[in-house]
Amino acid sequence: MLYKFEAGYRFGLHWGNAKTAEVTGKAADVGLLWTYTGTFSDIAKGKMATQAMLAQGAGLIYNVAGPLGIGDLEAITEHLEAKGKTAGPPFMIGVDANQDYLGDGHRVLASMMKRVDYGVYSVIESVANGTFKSGVRILGPGNGGIAISRQQDLGDFIDFGIKGGAISENDRSQITANWRAMRAAVPAWIWEAVEELEGKISSGEAKVPCDWCADSIKAIRAQYPD
Repeated sequence: MLYKFEAGYRFGLHWGNAKTAEVTGKAADVGLLWTYTGTFSDIAKGKMATQAMLAQGAGLIYNVAGPLGIGDLEAITEHLEAKGKTAGPPFMIGVDANQDYLGDGHRVLASMMKRVDYGVYSVIESVANGTFKSGVRILGPGNGGIAISRQQDLGDFIDFGIKGGAISENDRSQITANWRAMRAAVPAWIWEAVEELEGKISSGEAKVPCDWCADSIKAIRAQYPD
């Protein structure tokens, strides 16, 4: 499963470098550091992996091993504090759900959301209205299956964070203000490029590689190198 994340991230990185060159007229030199920790539960390993990448100059950390993101965010926070800063860069990308509210709203630049809620709802709805068909159904950005986080999602997940005791209602306005300032500090053309790529993936114009096994991921790494 995680090879799918890696394949898509590599594709997106190379697309982004090409887009940067197109917009700015300058060659982009953003590279990739990566590691597999071999665990979904050892938060300390996630933190150490992030610390190693930050030491090499990483500006954006994307964790796809669930709870290890706690360690990633701890490493980023400590890295910033050592420099007398509270807000990124460096930033983290959240995974699965909207995690933008973590880090006081200004250390998680965006989250890649898997809308399992929508997938489950759509199946139940099809059963209820008599249109259910067995088989495999793939949900992507064009049909509600995945999405990059947006402000409406932030509000929804702040609600979840409050209900879960992770943050308080008093934190809402500051987190939202920090998040808006963080997003606004990124050049507008970058967010426009994200929207463009999302649209191209939805329409099928952009074909994102999808891989499951250790053998074929090697070909994708060669096609979209670090």
